[in-house]
Amino acid sequence: MTDRKERTFNNGNPYHGSDKVSNSHLVGATDTDYFYFFCPECKGSQILQILDYTIAFDEPVEYAPAFRVKAKRDFKIAFELFCPECGLHDYVNIANIGWQGGLLANSPSME
Repeated sequence: MTDRKERTFNNGNPYHGSDKVSNSHLVGATDTDYFYFFCPECKGSQILQILDYTIAFDEPVEYAPAFRVKAKRDFKIAFELFCPECGLHDYVNIANIGWQGGLLANSPSME
């Protein structure tokens, strides 16, 4: 895979999530076909607001093309999240590169 130049938002600051949203701390659900992230700091299912997003990259398939034969492109979308109840402010990425299948417990980041 080639080095990727990622587009930025957040005034050029990094947008990788903190430990509060890593390692299965950030969960969510759908009600219809919309996905909602739940605040990892609040009790219950307090929905996080999505303040901003960026398409960090969107390129032709380079990552594991033999394994991902139906992938149309490689992409990563970064979301800026906020909880109006507790004030949590964090980031999360959704991508189709990296961990591609199997059990979450076996993910390299969960070891």
